[in-house]
Amino acid sequence: MKSMTGYGVSTGVVEGFGLSCELKTLNGKYLDVNVRLPKELSVFEVPLVRALKGRFSRGSVFLTVTIKNYEYKQRWPFTIDSKKAGLYIELLKTMKKALHLGGRVTIDVFTHSPEFFLKEDKPVSEGAVNDMINIMQEAAQKALIMRDTEGEEIKKELKALIESIAATVKTIEGRIPGIVEQYRVKTIDRIRDMRLSPDVTVSPEAIVGNYIDKIDIHEEIKRIETHTRAFLQLLEARGAIGKKLEFFTQEFIRELNTIGSKSGDADITTGVIDAKNVVERIKELAQNVE
Repeated sequence: MKSMTGYGVSTGVVEGFGLSCELKTLNGKYLDVNVRLPKELSVFEVPLVRALKGRFSRGSVFLTVTIKNYEYKQRWPFTIDSKKAGLYIELLKTMKKALHLGGRVTIDVFTHSPEFFLKEDKPVSEGAVNDMINIMQEAAQKALIMRDTEGEEIKKELKALIESIAATVKTIEGRIPGIVEQYRVKTIDRIRDMRLSPDVTVSPEAIVGNYIDKIDIHEEIKRIETHTRAFLQLLEARGAIGKKLEFFTQEFIRELNTIGSKSGDADITTGVIDAKNVVERIKELAQNVE
């Protein structure tokens, strides 16, 4: 079992850029991959998204790549638009002369003028793509290890919670004979009263049978027991199980609501409320399981 919450950081060099990859994963109903790259590395977005989808199956995945430094051993991938820069200098000199301005025209005029620098459009090598993906995979692996660790803790808590529901249902089941006996006594008294009235045509057997059908919760209890066993088996399954766990919480709530509406017993109602609170906690945890 994997949690959907994880974090990992890795560093490396691609195309002369010293990079840092930070990867965070959070819970989400579906798989949603978000990649943030510097403009210089935007060409890597598609292969990174594809690789991340191969590592994660559910949740929100956020990858942020930042440039930490540049290795000058490799060729700087930018060139100067000399023609445009020269025209700009001539224009400044003309403006200076026409307006009788002082000062000198220096390199400083280009400090905040990125339009004079052109990035060379050279194809990205397969090796560079692999380097980029390998750096990301290191961060992804760290995040997955964290997800595994947290997933084991969630599994332990889910097992304890499902055992709590099973214990509550057993207690509820133990109340059934007493409820039936109470009704039997009340029914006998009602039947005696009915026999005193010649207008009553409903048979005592029908009265007892209808009520027993209404208060019989054995089927609901059996279904909860079946769901409980299936839930525990699912906890040991591989792959994405979060949505299946959430489905079981819906089934538990449905059966518990039916039990509560049928019984009319205060102790059973209290047990149903307690069990439903536990199911809500299970649902909360299941929403963070991949």
